[in-house]
Amino acid sequence: FRRQGAESDLVLRSLFGPDWRRHAMLVFTHADHLEKAGLQPLAFLTQSSDWLSSLAEEVGGGVSFLDNSCDWPSIRGRSIRDQLLRLSAKNHHKALQFRSDQSL
Repeated sequence: FRRQGAESDLVLRSLFGPDWRRHAMLVFTHADHLEKAGLQPLAFLTQSSDWLSSLAEEVGGGVSFLDNSCDWPSIRGRSIRDQLLRLSAKNHHKALQFRSDQSL
C-alpha cells in the first residue's frame, strides 16, 4: 500500500479491527463506463494503482462490477448476494465489531 492505501487501511482497522479484509468485498459501480472507455473490468484492476489492485487480491469476498446503464444493474459473475453468503460461510458467520466511538 502507498500513502492512500495505508490511510484507508488505518481507518478501516480502527473501525472494524485487524481482520477487516477477511470480511470485505469490493463492489465497483458503473462498469458500463469502463466498457465505453474500452476497458474490461479485470484489465482495469491490473492497470489500477498498486494499493487498489493489492486490495482487490486481499479482500475475502472478491470483487464485483455492476453495470448501471439499465434500471436494474447487472452483475458480472456471481450475484452479490451469493458472494456475500459465501463470504459469510467462509468466515463461519462471524460478525465484525463496529467501533463507532472512533473519531475519523
